Amino acid sequence: MKIKPYQSSLVKIWNKSANFLPSRLIASEISVDDILKTAQQRTQKKIIENISFIEPLTKLVSAINETGNLHSFGRFYVKQMLLALVVNRLQLETLWDRHPEILEISIKKPIFILGLPRTGTSFLFNLLALDPNHRYLTNWETTASQCPPPGKYTFANDPRRKQGRFMLRFQHYLAPSMEKIHQFYLDGPEECTPLLFQEFTTLALASLFDVPAYSDWLNNQSHAKTYEHHKRILQTLQWKYPNNRWLLKSPAHIEGINDIINVYPDACFIHMHRDPTQSLPSYASLSATFRGIYSVSLNYEKIGQQVLDRLVTDMDLFIERKNNIKHLSSIDLQYKDLVSEPVKTIKKVYSRFDLPFSDHLEEKLHVFLASKKGTKQTHNYDLESFGYSKEKIRQRFSKYLQHFSVQIED
Repeated sequence: MKIKPYQSSLVKIWNKSANFLPSRLIASEISVDDILKTAQQRTQKKIIENISFIEPLTKLVSAINETGNLHSFGRFYVKQMLLALVVNRLQLETLWDRHPEILEISIKKPIFILGLPRTGTSFLFNLLALDPNHRYLTNWETTASQCPPPGKYTFANDPRRKQGRFMLRFQHYLAPSMEKIHQFYLDGPEECTPLLFQEFTTLALASLFDVPAYSDWLNNQSHAKTYEHHKRILQTLQWKYPNNRWLLKSPAHIEGINDIINVYPDACFIHMHRDPTQSLPSYASLSATFRGIYSVSLNYEKIGQQVLDRLVTDMDLFIERKNNIKHLSSIDLQYKDLVSEPVKTIKKVYSRFDLPFSDHLEEKLHVFLASKKGTKQTHNYDLESFGYSKEKIRQRFSKYLQHFSVQIED
């Protein structure tokens, strides 16, 4: 099914007025050279020729220009997004040059929440985030900047919060249906996904855009540099706001299990499992909503196929890689168990990783769950719109379903 996506008034006016806008705002293609040049000018930081993110950025931009189907505002929007990622990265490099002690900070026993998208990982994330011993990412830290601004301020009045709030509101303006699919909270907990973007080698980018060439290239790429950079970012955030233990989550973590272990040898993994017939159409809908911000049109069946291929490939590779890891501190949880007995499931997690579970935390869990009682999902989607059937999805995920004894849902 091919449709024209929702467009805000700004997007409509921009596209209709494109012929009258300055040329720098309406380029027919996104230029990597222009992005790098502008980033260096803004940061006064020279990009070394062999820096790791150049090749993946080039592969991504080439694929976007080839098949991205972006309208005029979309090209401007995507260019600014990519530029912001490079600028943020160069600002971090400058900070580390000035404060090398940041990279000596220890990251101990981080907890990574894994799983296919829409498998209850966010619910689990929110429950575990109630523990004050857990430090999680805020939305404004992941989107505005990871470099602490100069001056005196506290976590509550950090200047980056204001910028992050504006970015959230602008996203809602461009895609108002987004909040029905996935909740974004200014102060978190937020996924690691925006941090992984900075190396430009992640399945999340393959979902954001219609870029089959980039997705195919991604199949054989290492994620070592991605997680080395990920760790440096955590060290930077911890330098400003110290913590006891990191609580981290992203669907994209399934693609980098080996590299995560190499960078974080004592990492703990919580893997959520759910019948993919429930999770796939929801994630395809999320991908379509993001693409709708900057695309001329959307082909739902094409999006559905791309999402299915990408996630099946990464999950099959995850199983293969996980089986070759001798010592892995992990626990597998079923979605139905988490939903039916959340407190019992959380206790199971704490027992598995030998973490202290207090009466105070149990009380906080009960209060939180009571506050959510009766709330219902308002996001509506269907299998057929994306070219799916339950049989097709389960057949493609047969290795996953069998390996983890995933509970089938009616």
